[in-house]
Amino acid sequence: MKQKDIKPEDIINLIDDLIFLKDLDGIYQNCNKAYLEYFNKNMNEIVGKNDFEIFNKKTAINFIQSDNELLKNKITKTYDERIYNKEETIYLETIKTIVYDKKNNPIGILGISRDITIRKQYEILYQENQIIFEMIIKKEPLEEILNTVINFVEEKCPNVMCSILFLNKDKKRIEKAIAPSLPNSYIKNIKGIKIAAGVAASGTAAFLKKRVIIENINTHPYWQAYKYITNEAGIKACCSQPIFSSIDEILGTFTFYYKKSKRPSSYELRLIDSFSHLCSIAMQKDIDEKEFKEKNLLLIHQSKMASLGEMLENIAHQWRQPLSLISTCASAVKIQREVGVLNEDLVDEALDNILNSTKYLTKTIDDFRSFFLKNRSKKDFFIKKTIEKVLNLTSAKFKNKEINFIKDIEDLPIFGFENELLQVLINILNNAEDALILNDIKNKLIFINVYKKNNDCIIEIKDNANGIPQHIIEKVFEPYFTTKHKSQGTGIGLYMSQEIISKHMYGKIEVKNTNFFFENKQYYGALFKITLPLK
Repeated sequence: MKQKDIKPEDIINLIDDLIFLKDLDGIYQNCNKAYLEYFNKNMNEIVGKNDFEIFNKKTAINFIQSDNELLKNKITKTYDERIYNKEETIYLETIKTIVYDKKNNPIGILGISRDITIRKQYEILYQENQIIFEMIIKKEPLEEILNTVINFVEEKCPNVMCSILFLNKDKKRIEKAIAPSLPNSYIKNIKGIKIAAGVAASGTAAFLKKRVIIENINTHPYWQAYKYITNEAGIKACCSQPIFSSIDEILGTFTFYYKKSKRPSSYELRLIDSFSHLCSIAMQKDIDEKEFKEKNLLLIHQSKMASLGEMLENIAHQWRQPLSLISTCASAVKIQREVGVLNEDLVDEALDNILNSTKYLTKTIDDFRSFFLKNRSKKDFFIKKTIEKVLNLTSAKFKNKEINFIKDIEDLPIFGFENELLQVLINILNNAEDALILNDIKNKLIFINVYKKNNDCIIEIKDNANGIPQHIIEKVFEPYFTTKHKSQGTGIGLYMSQEIISKHMYGKIEVKNTNFFFENKQYYGALFKITLPLK
């Protein structure tokens, strides 16, 4: 093709992003091939039409709102836009700018969009997971926690109705159901159903200890004897996920039901996998408190990672200071009483100190229990993708705070607990963010370097936040050490990170302050180094 034969539309049709042009009245004038393919339209279905003629009302309103804002402010801007479908919400990141003629008069709007649905879904899922974890830590009632889980799912997936089923003590029958969107007849009829292969979806999933997907209940053999349940509830398809205890026993099932025959989407499968894990933690904690008070499950879980002596040493270390304070306060009251100088103010102060110390002791035990009750599974993964997940989950927050990342990542294979490593990385990045904001750093930088050394994967994360004070850096991996206010966290983040890396991933984590140069300028900051054995 000769250079003079190349047309502008030929170039934009080579671009994967969605490109469109509207006039000032919102009428589409042109779009590229990627735009047509994405929305499964031809040019005649787009050009000459407005958003209401192309999309549903809710989606059209969302698009037009950002158009109006752009025309009002006359500033090029990136918008988070949404396409509302029956199955799920699609998220677009759209850069919009005003197009001007030669006389500098506005004549239209040029938009460039990119699908960021998966990133958004992970961000929302992470936020909702944090809410559920907070409810668990605060010991909210189990039924309230599980109803919140169901509400989160049903808000995101309007075509889904959820049920969480509990097994009885001998694990042979369904004992209880939580299903706010299903009729009472379902809850009544599902109770007492046997746990066995071929017995509905939940009974089979619990028996086989694996997910069961049924795309058409009417024709599937598992439901033939139980159609009275599905007919009254008006359900046509389902996906049932077993809920495991911390020792891999079946606690119940988490099931998605549909009013039409279908297979769950990949997003719905991610949801049921993630939220069933949260249900597991919540249900296990409830069992511990109600039925196993005489058993110390903390030590059972700890024995999988370290000796009983190690755990007792950790707890003793945390109790030493508050117990010393209690002893000192009690001794002071006794001595002052004996010498006749005791007064009510001194007694009140001593009692307050004792009460605060006992609350701290209780909190110490609760924090250790919540950590060691985690559910884990090893798998193969590549470190680059894991870091991308971390950055996708945190990108909006860091972007808003003008924190820039400089990455040099060699993609290396790891075998271990990816989700736990992800939490470690998020924890380190959050600490770096706190330091950059606290120290009012103008050019906020976080560097992530990954490379191979011998047979190890080395992950280095450093910032330019002026380093960690020497009296603090020596203690950052100690349990419950924190420089943050109590409202900002439990203070066990870096201790838990060290436990995960050393005892679960068979690696090590270190921290030091370092001087370095970047773009001909010298900086000083904290450097966290994680060493993991390669697969």
